Amino acid sequence: MALEGTLQDFALVDILQLVGMQRKTGTLTLTRKEETITVLLQDGMVVWASPGEGAFEKTMGRILVRREQITSQRWEEARQLQTRKGQPLIPFLLAGQWVSPHDLERVMQRQVLEILYRTLRWREGKYTFVAQSQIDISRGQVPPVGTETILLEAVRQMDEWPLVEQRLPSPDLVVQRKGRLVDREKVAPESLEVLELVDGTRTVREIAELCDFGEFDTYKSITDLVSDGALELERRAETTEGVRSPRVRVRIPRRLPSWLSAATLGAVTLAALLFQFSLGTDLFYLRSSHRPSTQSAVLAWKLNVARSELPQALDLYLLVRGAYPDNLTRLRAEGLLSGELLDPWGRPWVYQQQESTYHLMSPGPDGRIGTTDDLDISSSWHPD
Repeated sequence: MALEGTLQDFALVDILQLVGMQRKTGTLTLTRKEETITVLLQDGMVVWASPGEGAFEKTMGRILVRREQITSQRWEEARQLQTRKGQPLIPFLLAGQWVSPHDLERVMQRQVLEILYRTLRWREGKYTFVAQSQIDISRGQVPPVGTETILLEAVRQMDEWPLVEQRLPSPDLVVQRKGRLVDREKVAPESLEVLELVDGTRTVREIAELCDFGEFDTYKSITDLVSDGALELERRAETTEGVRSPRVRVRIPRRLPSWLSAATLGAVTLAALLFQFSLGTDLFYLRSSHRPSTQSAVLAWKLNVARSELPQALDLYLLVRGAYPDNLTRLRAEGLLSGELLDPWGRPWVYQQQESTYHLMSPGPDGRIGTTDDLDISSSWHPD
């Protein structure tokens, strides 16, 4: 199986879901401008991800030195010897016992995950997936990570990254302690670890590289602690002709209380739902002449779920086979959909495929197509 296209047409989330569900082995290459990311998958699970040649190893060395798991002098010695012998770096380090295997694996796994999380935030670029019977893991590999696990964490980060970025102008800011004490019983373990690493000289990025729980949670913990008055951020002093300029304190927006954010989100969501229901439940693609009761609202929600699952499976089939299936049972045969192909009322979906178009219909609660309570989902695909 060979897939290629643009991330505008088919998101990386969908590509990983497809490869994961079908348990494919192969190489996924992602490009954006001058960036190239290579992801290796084995039986639908990620075993490696790295940017261009040498970038992964350079970052790995910096982190190992920063964590004092190898000295900078020892690292340079290992690199020079590995280059002369022409061996891949990671197997060379393990064979020569330059670094503890446990320490090396932790750093590699953290790097692979961070690369994937950053790439999943791409909104443009190209992808190519080439299925292979065997992949080249000579540069290194990490314990297999399921695509579902990666996607769940990526979704959590995507929801909150914009707020974190808004409150953190740069990861190169120096983190300083402030006078306010922290109630350790009310602070998350990640925040406590961050506090222990603040020494007045480390930047946000440097602290993140010392933490095993990752870049996102480190950045979030720092901005939360700054908002709570326990930390402050300053720009690193610059030296010009031997004169060190004074540090400049950076102000970031204070965060809303967590209870207020949740309450606001809940209120907005409820208002949007009520508004949509008052208009005839267009949000859920129901054609109905009456306002919904509690029961019909639940059915509307079920229809929305069904609508999102079936078209997604149909689009994945299109990506794999180049056309929509002639019947819905083929989705199960491809491993794209499980369970019964029934609508929320327990009746079979009515599916029609015509060249590059499909129609997906449900008879609705009265069991008759063509009435005001039926459901009709149509989609079309036009090849470039």
